[in-house]
Amino acid sequence: MKKVNGDLLTPISIFQRLQGRHKFLLESSTKYEGNGRYSFIGVNPRKTYRGQDEYLQDISHLTNKSYQYDGELISLLKQVMPRVSSHTEFPLTGGGIGYINALPKSLPAMQFHVYDTLFIFDHLTDEIAVFHTNIEAEQVEPNIDALIEQLFAGHTPIETDYLLHSLEKSATNRYDAKFSGDAFSLYRKLRIQHAAAYMYYIEFDECTVIGTSPTSSIQIRDGELSTTNTEASIERFCEENSIHQAEQIQHGKLLSTFHAMDVVKELQPNEGLIGYIGFNGQVDFATPHSMITITGDIAQLYTATNDGEVPFHTLIKGGL
Repeated sequence: MKKVNGDLLTPISIFQRLQGRHKFLLESSTKYEGNGRYSFIGVNPRKTYRGQDEYLQDISHLTNKSYQYDGELISLLKQVMPRVSSHTEFPLTGGGIGYINALPKSLPAMQFHVYDTLFIFDHLTDEIAVFHTNIEAEQVEPNIDALIEQLFAGHTPIETDYLLHSLEKSATNRYDAKFSGDAFSLYRKLRIQHAAAYMYYIEFDECTVIGTSPTSSIQIRDGELSTTNTEASIERFCEENSIHQAEQIQHGKLLSTFHAMDVVKELQPNEGLIGYIGFNGQVDFATPHSMITITGDIAQLYTATNDGEVPFHTLIKGGL
C-alpha cells in the first residue's frame, strides 16, 4: 500500500484518468457523513465470477482460461472467492464487486469482478491509498508508483454527453428507455439528482450498472453484522442455526462460526443485492433503489418507490 496527498483530485477525476476495462466506482454522497468517508475505484479485474441457474463460471483475465462449477451459486462463490486476512483502516482493500439477483432476468443472476488493486479516496484526509493484494502466484505485482503517476500526470477526458428518451413502463417499478452516449455522464447526473448513502457505477461485459440506494441491506464489518432484513427473516435464520438471541444478529457481534457469505445466503432480500465482498471477509450490500442497467442502446430503469410519479424524469432530458 502507498498513500499520497490527493487534495487536487476527486473520485470522479480518478475514475476518469484510469485506463482499462471493467471500471467501477463505489461512493457515498457527502450528505451522509456516517457512510461517506471512503470512495473505492478499480479497473482491470483479475477474475470474473458469473453465475446463472446452478452454474458458476470462473474467468481468469490473466490467463484467459475459464472454469465452470456446478451447485448453489452463493455457496460456490464462497468457495472460490480469494480470502486474505488483513487488518487495515479500510473496510475494503480488494475483493469482488458485483450483484446477486438484482438485475433483469435477461442478464446473469450473479456476477462479480475481482479486483486485486484498489484506489481508495479518503474524504476526511484527502489522501489516496493505492492497495494491492497478490491473489495469484504467477502474477507480477503492479508498479504502484506508475499507477499514482497515471493519476497526477494524466488528463481528465473531454466531457461527453448522453441521451435518454422514450420512457415506457415495462413492469412494476421498471421502465425502458432509448440510450446513447456516455454511461458515466449519466451516472454523474444520477449521483446529483438521486444522491444517497450508497452510489455505484460498475461495467460488465453485458451491461453497465449505475444506481443509488439510501441504506445498506447487509453489512459485516470487523465481525459486526448490521441488516435491514425483517425480524421474521432474522428469527428464521437464528432458528435454523440454533442461535437464541436474534437481536444480537440484527445489529451486533456475529458468531465466529459463520462465514459472511453464509449470512448473505440466508438473509438476501427478494430485491437482490449489489455491493462488495472483501478479501478480508467483510461485506457491504445495498438493495437496488434507483438503478439503471444499460445494454447496448436500451436502458432499463428501476425504482423501489411506488408513489405514482415517473422516476428519473430529470434524467430523461439528457445532458449534464
